[in-house]
Amino acid sequence: MKKWTTLIIGALLAVSMTACGSDADNSTATPPAGNETSNEGNTTAEQETKIPTLDELIEKTNAATKDMKSFTTEANIDQNLKMVAGEQSQDQQVKTSLKMDIIKDPMMIYQEMKMEMSGQEAQNVKQYITSDKIYSQVGEQWVKIPDEQTKPLIEQMQASMNPEGELEQFKKIAEDTKITEEGDNYVINADVSGDNVKELAKAVIEQNGSDAQTQAMLDQMNITSMKMKYMINKETYLPASTDVNMVMNMEQEGQKISMDMKMTSTFSNHNGVKEIKIPQEALDSAK
Repeated sequence: MKKWTTLIIGALLAVSMTACGSDADNSTATPPAGNETSNEGNTTAEQETKIPTLDELIEKTNAATKDMKSFTTEANIDQNLKMVAGEQSQDQQVKTSLKMDIIKDPMMIYQEMKMEMSGQEAQNVKQYITSDKIYSQVGEQWVKIPDEQTKPLIEQMQASMNPEGELEQFKKIAEDTKITEEGDNYVINADVSGDNVKELAKAVIEQNGSDAQTQAMLDQMNITSMKMKYMINKETYLPASTDVNMVMNMEQEGQKISMDMKMTSTFSNHNGVKEIKIPQEALDSAK
């Protein structure tokens, strides 16, 4: 159960991180039908500010993020789980908040995470992540994560920050994608169901690295719906926020599990993270 919850959190974080990756060649993305706004009856000024197509928005966002060296992201993840085994059932709520300062090259990340589970004491974790090491603090104690555990985690983090084929998932669900406006932002909306939602989930996880166990677990999942909302600033074309909602269920070892998960994340402080310094007590934990 814990493995499954961690997997989905990772997938959702990967979705949000994708909006802030490096430049990638997505100019061939197929714009979905109906994603352009009719300009009949509009004034000249309105025509000049028409909503961009999916192709145009991806191209401009990639250009804007090409030279972005750092940023800050914050996320809140709410999970409502129901587990049924025979005649017994259990409901559980899990709330996770996350804040990350990220320098892309060389990779340096500082993150703070708080996880609250119903009936359990909240867990607070701080981490420093480099291209080859992870230092983690739980409570007052710093530890260096063993190298055999570190490598796959870092590879997944690097992949989510700089994936080839940025926003590639939207090609797979073009017919379910729509571009709108909301305040100072353009919005990419995707409301996915049926076979497309499984294809989207696979694309997100595969582009961020996964092992055989993760793939097997994904195959067992019945993801009934997925809604995504990417908000991109009209002036800078830098990512502003994302919302992701997923409803899914699965059966594992005779236990039926259903989950309704909502994640909201924001991006800020573009190029504002100048330095991340690992504290000496964390470095000493590796000795």
